[in-house]
Amino acid sequence: MYDYSDQYIRESIKKHGRMTFAEFMQTVLFSKNYGYYRSTDNITDLDYYTSPTTHPAFGAMLSLQLEQLWEVIGRPTPFYVIEIGSGSGILSNDILFYSRELNPRFQESLEYISVDYRSNLYANDHINLNPIKSNAVPFKNISGCILSNELLDAFPVHRFLVDGNNIKEIYIQINENGKIEEVIDNPSNRELENSLAQLGFDLPNGLRGEVNLTQLNWIEEVNSCLETGLVLTIDYGDIESKIYSSMNSRGTLRCYYRHTLVADPYIRLGMQDMTSLVNFTSLIRAGEFLGLKTAGFTTQRQFLSNLGFNAMLNNIRRSELPQNILDSNRMAILDLIKPTGMGNFKVLAQTKGLDNHLLLNGFNDKNPMADTSLSGYKIPKTPLLRSENPKLMEQRYPHLSWGWESMWPWEKH
Repeated sequence: MYDYSDQYIRESIKKHGRMTFAEFMQTVLFSKNYGYYRSTDNITDLDYYTSPTTHPAFGAMLSLQLEQLWEVIGRPTPFYVIEIGSGSGILSNDILFYSRELNPRFQESLEYISVDYRSNLYANDHINLNPIKSNAVPFKNISGCILSNELLDAFPVHRFLVDGNNIKEIYIQINENGKIEEVIDNPSNRELENSLAQLGFDLPNGLRGEVNLTQLNWIEEVNSCLETGLVLTIDYGDIESKIYSSMNSRGTLRCYYRHTLVADPYIRLGMQDMTSLVNFTSLIRAGEFLGLKTAGFTTQRQFLSNLGFNAMLNNIRRSELPQNILDSNRMAILDLIKPTGMGNFKVLAQTKGLDNHLLLNGFNDKNPMADTSLSGYKIPKTPLLRSENPKLMEQRYPHLSWGWESMWPWEKH
């Protein structure tokens, strides 16, 4: 598989003669049959974990936020939740399963539409899920929520270099020796320069960086289909002053292969993931230009804490589960708020047609669910790890799967 994908992608580059990095990234990730996300041979869980695959409590807490939004809008029926880039469908399943624990009218009103460029793998016949195969957002006049989780970071990016007072673009081509090489030249289009011209600060000379023009088209498309409700974007990224800083002087492009960070994007073509930090400042600016109101921007750690993370954790701690199952669930759910990992992901809420003073629970530090004491707010039961969740903790700590309790020679008291 490696030889075929590598050969196919190299031939594509040769046909173009020269590619922008965005064109290269599109080919590597999404070309039919041989793109990283298109190939049936690639199992992305081998290369990275996401919040939904880590623990179903992530989807449960999103259900709590969606229930509040449904109340705010006026309890519409149907209440649409459109997840763009749903992947395996595990998040949609978790949200819909947990909605059964909430207001019955909310669960009855919820119309969940799962959108992805390939067929949903884990759609469940027992829940109200509507999978749609599409690489666009084919809806109009939606009342509800447009949701994405770790979608925008995979959008193709243009790469640039600051050369004195000039912005140069980084292209790629195949050299005489058959190797991929970078070529520095003038920008391929004005949008790249216009995007950087909107920065309120000067870029350091010599800095390399990325511009995600696709996300600007995406937010425009999303805005056009939403009539009333919320655009909820969860991804890893930051504000542009941090992204385009000396700390990221070589850019934020990252490749992942078997959970290992890879610096070289020109190896394992079609076989390794490729991402770049999301510029949330640019996304907010574009949304506000279109009429979307910024209703909240915070870390995933704070967002989940405001939605009752401690109560979710407390439910697990108090449960009478075998010790190995309790430990696996407790350690997996804690991964969702780890400051150096998923907890540092960003959550952006943009609203349309709602009260400008609306305070969503996920961004309200005074929300009763945000009680930091383990004896605080009570919420419905916490879902537990299922077979489709990777055994993250057992992989890190094999002893968790040994079932010590069954070997313990003394009775419990």
